Amino acid sequence: MAAEHAASCALAELALLADGAVPVYNVLKRLDLRTWFDRSVRLILRQEVLMTIKLVAGLGNPDLKYKMTRHNAGFKLADCVATKYGAEFRNNSALQGAVAKAKAGKNDLVVLKPHTYMNLSGRSVQAVLQWFKIDSADMLVAHDDVSLPLGVIRFQRGGGAGGQHGVESILATIPGKSFDRLKIGVGPDPGGARRADYVLSSPPPEDLALYADVIARAAEGVELWIRDGITLAMNRYNGMNLRVEKSSTDAAFSGQIETKKTD
Repeated sequence: MAAEHAASCALAELALLADGAVPVYNVLKRLDLRTWFDRSVRLILRQEVLMTIKLVAGLGNPDLKYKMTRHNAGFKLADCVATKYGAEFRNNSALQGAVAKAKAGKNDLVVLKPHTYMNLSGRSVQAVLQWFKIDSADMLVAHDDVSLPLGVIRFQRGGGAGGQHGVESILATIPGKSFDRLKIGVGPDPGGARRADYVLSSPPPEDLALYADVIARAAEGVELWIRDGITLAMNRYNGMNLRVEKSSTDAAFSGQIETKKTD
């Protein structure tokens, strides 16, 4: 608070000086310009440290026919995160995607849905990083992962693409840069030539409620990542399996019903 007060007082003095309301010698006598400058710089640096811009990039394909597909899990996550923070997407042709902006606690938040199609996601991500001057270390890329079963999510620090073409594009566009990942399980992986058709199709009707629950839980994890970082997000969410949790809950509920019938 002392730094803010010093800066405020100094600015007031300089404003009076500029208006000619106070003689120059009075201002210089009462004002230690070097001390004021040093304190002001420290204050600005402290504010910049506190006000970080976080980027959440959800990967997918923009056409309506892909909206409900497994491959668009990243888009669904981005929609959920934007809604959580009261942000609205706006198409931006220069950034090659839909962008939503919001405040997230002490951070500014940018949520991106690239419109380049999955395999060229890096173009939009690079444009947004450069435009908003965001460090890749403050970026979380969310995408589907066919190697993980539906019901499971994985937060990850850095790493390779693992065969995910959108991540491959980002790694190629910003080489040598590290960023955090959120993998959303959409498996089981059918393997081979069937994989492409699998990820470009929707989950079966019996899994749609579970899919929605996974996206909602993943958005909670993103909120934790924004606030407290990747390590806490990994510790809290990487052991989660919503399908198992749901089966256990259903089994317990069925047992209660049977017990009541017996009574």
